[in-house]
Amino acid sequence: MNTRSASPEDREQFEKATAAVAAAVPRAQKDSTRPVYHFRPPAQWMNDPVGITHHKGYFHVFYDFNPYDDTWGKDGGVWGHTRSRDLVHWEQLPIAFGPSTDKGEMRCNSGCLAFNDKGTPIIFYNMVPYAGRREHWAVFGDDDLIRWKKWEGNPFLSWKTRDRHGAPDLPYDKEDMPFIFRESGRTFMLLSSCKIEGKGVVPIYEAEDGGLLNWRYRGIMHDGSGECPNMMKLGDKWVLLYGAYKWVEYFVGDFDVETLKFTPEKQGVVDYSYGPEHPNFYTRGLYATFTFPDPTGRQIMFGWVSGFAPGRGWHGCLSLPRVLSLDEELNLIQTPAPELENLRGGHRRIEDLAIADETKSLEDFEGDTIELVAAFEKGDAAAFGLKLRCDDSGRRGVILRFFDGILNVAGTQVPVDLEADGSTLELHVFLDKSVMELFINGGRACVTRVNYPGSDDLGISVFAEDGGVMLKSLDLWQMQPVW
Repeated sequence: MNTRSASPEDREQFEKATAAVAAAVPRAQKDSTRPVYHFRPPAQWMNDPVGITHHKGYFHVFYDFNPYDDTWGKDGGVWGHTRSRDLVHWEQLPIAFGPSTDKGEMRCNSGCLAFNDKGTPIIFYNMVPYAGRREHWAVFGDDDLIRWKKWEGNPFLSWKTRDRHGAPDLPYDKEDMPFIFRESGRTFMLLSSCKIEGKGVVPIYEAEDGGLLNWRYRGIMHDGSGECPNMMKLGDKWVLLYGAYKWVEYFVGDFDVETLKFTPEKQGVVDYSYGPEHPNFYTRGLYATFTFPDPTGRQIMFGWVSGFAPGRGWHGCLSLPRVLSLDEELNLIQTPAPELENLRGGHRRIEDLAIADETKSLEDFEGDTIELVAAFEKGDAAAFGLKLRCDDSGRRGVILRFFDGILNVAGTQVPVDLEADGSTLELHVFLDKSVMELFINGGRACVTRVNYPGSDDLGISVFAEDGGVMLKSLDLWQMQPVW
């Protein structure tokens, strides 16, 4: 939050929020299950990553943040801020901005960041009032993206100004996270799906000039219901992501820049972490994705990892950065950013290990901050897989078990077609204390889970049931902390 040119009320709010975070740090630091190579604030609650961009040599990530508690709060929500030169090591920055309580603002919800035709950075976000309907507000930043000041003309988009924008009376109180993308020299904004006559839709707006403060409603881009929309181009296809209240879904298809209609050809799941077996709102694993292009042209995605045990002085972290692409069948492929290899420490490898009707503990393969890549060649075993964070006898732990076309990842069911993948199952695991991110068969499917095995259980074992399987290779690296 800006202290320079800020109002006395804003300065008081900044000091109060900063003090609350500092007071929670000792308790958060005592938690041995807190991740050490995923980004998380020093303490307290974080959720959606927002406004991600690359600027002047830094990757900037903003995030929804409750500096006053380690649970989500209805009021007091601010935008936290961090940056990195390499997508791996993060520098914690001051809070970017918080609610203008003198104007009735209760919290600052999700949004995005874009540069206008003069190169000025502008954050566009969802303003949540103490009473009444939500609006969309703008915040101007300096050239380093450190100091921010709200636009005096807010709101830039509101139900009150819908006539000026040519918009119907959409239920703005349910909309969230503006997301901006560009095509053919034009600038568009999506809002989270809302409902018209009971049907979920994604509305689209277009900037009327380069200042990005005047927007015109252009209709419904997509029929569907979800949160946190992301729109990007991969090759000659467009990809739409949004949270479908159970997990994040993706749609691949064509975007007609004349009609502004998106026609999907393929639909899939971005991450299976939050499904029917996880009905609670905050036990999702991975949710609230945000995608952006980096200077090399890669499309990179971050998400919010949640579902941690309460009362520890912190909650929530960023997922690891994922590089997005499409295969020939228009499946979304997610691979961990190669920059993560810079965190690799000690390495161990095993090859061609036959397993039949048994569980084998792997001697000297252990850890709770590791990267692991295992390749199984399917034999005649009815079921097979990995156990992570086992006890000394190879029991308990976090179990990844393949059986009859389903990979059970610690209770999350993921369909995996081994015949389509040459009868090989590759499991690429990042284990960071209580956080696990899993990339299956080159990123054709992904799962993020929060797990709490025994604190002293660090072993790794492989197993086969009712037959045999060949472990073609298993590589393990100890990962270095970034804090």
